[in-house]
Amino acid sequence: MSSPLFTVFTPTYNRAHTLPRVYESLVNQTNKDFEWLIVDDGSSDHTEVLVKTWQAEEKITIRYFYQHNQGKHIAFNKGVVEAKGELFLTFDSDDACVSNALERFSFHWQSISE
Repeated sequence: MSSPLFTVFTPTYNRAHTLPRVYESLVNQTNKDFEWLIVDDGSSDHTEVLVKTWQAEEKITIRYFYQHNQGKHIAFNKGVVEAKGELFLTFDSDDACVSNALERFSFHWQSISE
């Protein structure tokens, strides 16, 4: 399997109530050449169960990592290490974007000459 163009990274901590906004935004992307990489920094809410539900739906590629609470900066470093995409984007746990955002990023990336 080839690597995705994008890794969309989301660090999270007890944000199960806001993560659906990110998820719906990513499901609706016109460019599907991405993975959603979530690093959970020790949540005690139902974040893991929520993410596993989405993974089972198989609408988008989701990779989930849990770590004991160490802070957003450590979660971010873990995300960089685990990323498989050529390009790395960060969507915080309450972000959303228009449905063609990744398509536009891809267009502009591809338009840069070697």
